[in-house]
Amino acid sequence: MGNWEWPLVIFTVLGQTSVGIIFCLWLLERKRGKQATATTTEYQGFIQSSILVSGVLLAVAMIASLFHLGHPFAAYRALTHLGTSWLSREILLFVFAFGAWAYLALLSRKPGSKMSGMMALTSGLGFLGIISSALIYTLPRVPAWNNLGPVIFFLMTSIILGTLVTAFLGRKVLASAEVKQLLNIALGSVIGSAILYLLYFSLLQATPEGAATAQYLLTSPVFLVRVAVGWVIPIFLIMNAVLKKENPQPQIILFALTCGVAGELLGRGLFYVSAMGMHITALM
Repeated sequence: MGNWEWPLVIFTVLGQTSVGIIFCLWLLERKRGKQATATTTEYQGFIQSSILVSGVLLAVAMIASLFHLGHPFAAYRALTHLGTSWLSREILLFVFAFGAWAYLALLSRKPGSKMSGMMALTSGLGFLGIISSALIYTLPRVPAWNNLGPVIFFLMTSIILGTLVTAFLGRKVLASAEVKQLLNIALGSVIGSAILYLLYFSLLQATPEGAATAQYLLTSPVFLVRVAVGWVIPIFLIMNAVLKKENPQPQIILFALTCGVAGELLGRGLFYVSAMGMHITALM
């Protein structure tokens, strides 16, 4: 089996969370625009702080990715292979997404600015970057990866953590219905992720290499922890929050977010550990 590729784990999970936050802000702005809801100072502050958090996460993610390279300062050379390399496209798209974020951050400082379009562009570039990240791993020589699994789970991470972070940041500003809307999206995504993982295991049984990956995951104590903190506990907490008539308690949202982050980090680490080994096996 392979190693815990921590630079890649941090890059993918934090980068995807960053994109998910901007996407959630776009959903909120779009709905408020349709309802012609007045923008308050508190809401403007929430938008600014959420955009800032997203940018910090994206910056940390991009810096972390450099530690996976043998020569970090030569990373720009990857851009010379845009026609053939998903890695080159990933780098370019995340650079564009960061540039769009920077402009969005400037807009957020100007009262009355219309940010919905820029949020859509920033999150759109980010999602394309996430898809490019996943497509790096869909390699025929690695059966455990050569499917839609990486794309689906990378996007799921973005939605799950993006909604939970945004709900927590907006706990004092957003209306109860808005917070519950975000939590409902998170709940559906967590449940969907768990179900899709079961289907993914079924798909892995098609090849000996894939079956070995599934066997490794199912017998790993780390995977059991991932199941508990990444799926079971968040589902219970979020359901508890959305089914009650009163406003969701911040402590519950924070606990669900903490568990969700831990679950996604463990899941991503296991992704690299298990499939790195299959990469070696497939070449033997």
